[in-house]
Amino acid sequence: MSVVIQSGFTGIAEPIDQPRICFDTHTATPTATSTATGADVAWLVDGETWSVWEGGSTSQTVTLTFSSAATSYAAIAAHNLGSTGATVTCRAGGVTVGSISPDDDGAIVFLFGSTTVTTVAFTISGGSAAPQIAVAQAGEVLEMPQLSVFTGLPISESKQVRYRHQQSIRGDVLGRAVEGADLRFDLTVQNLPETFRAASGDVTWKGFINHVDNTGPFFIAAKPFSYPDDVAYARAMERPRFNRERANLNNSGAVTFQCMGYAAP
Repeated sequence: MSVVIQSGFTGIAEPIDQPRICFDTHTATPTATSTATGADVAWLVDGETWSVWEGGSTSQTVTLTFSSAATSYAAIAAHNLGSTGATVTCRAGGVTVGSISPDDDGAIVFLFGSTTVTTVAFTISGGSAAPQIAVAQAGEVLEMPQLSVFTGLPISESKQVRYRHQQSIRGDVLGRAVEGADLRFDLTVQNLPETFRAASGDVTWKGFINHVDNTGPFFIAAKPFSYPDDVAYARAMERPRFNRERANLNNSGAVTFQCMGYAAP
């Protein structure tokens, strides 16, 4: 899991260490250098982690093409780039915004200054096997106007694994199997202004709630600069609510995200 920040970028309207929610997704047409037999490049943009595109060779460029739009993030999830030792470079409108050789197969989010483009491309090279990616998307990022609360379980340490043990009639453990694994974490942001709650538009708090209600998954980064591995491709376990904690319009509210995220094998 990692956030990759464009060199010199410090945030659009809010400092770079404040939480980012990447839910806005451009309606895109995906293409790839080549695709393995049985896979479909369209699976990249369906938002599901179980429909996995696979390239036809180790070196690939995956391109998302969409109508000209302001774009400030690009992201991938449920991939094998870490386990295969690959490097992925992201370009927005042909301009390189970041590159990484990930340590694992968790979510990767590229953050960069807002730019109006028609394409975002992920160039993958150096892997020991063909790349596999389930989710690829780009859009405008929602910047939270305050820092997240420092206490609590970090996203990077929130993986839960459920085991089923096989036992003999005497109680001896004969083996075990993994029944399931996911990320489970809470993220709290306090001292939010009323203007943040009330703002209208697509890439706003109200727009995010509408996305949770009607679409579901999103990328979320707790502290992109200080803790780049605290990022996940997640779904809300409960509808996030803006709770008014004090009678001050400038810092009245707090929200807690209760999330279930994709856990790389």
